Amino acid sequence: MQHLDKKLSTPASRVFDVLAYCRSQRIKESETRKLVRLVGRFASRLEIQMNLTNRPARFR
Repeated sequence: MQHLDKKLSTPASRVFDVLAYCRSQRIKESETRKLVRLVGRFASRLEIQMNLTNRPARFR
């Protein structure tokens, strides 16, 4: 699920629910708790991905 920040009206500033994003990306529970403590309940996709310790593998 994604939310738009009403203060920033541009569509490029998408804000995601950290718990829902972690569930959809199959990130571990301990990693999810760490992210919620670090960035809060809502964050951009870039903030979430840059603060992961075990980043998902990229397949080409």
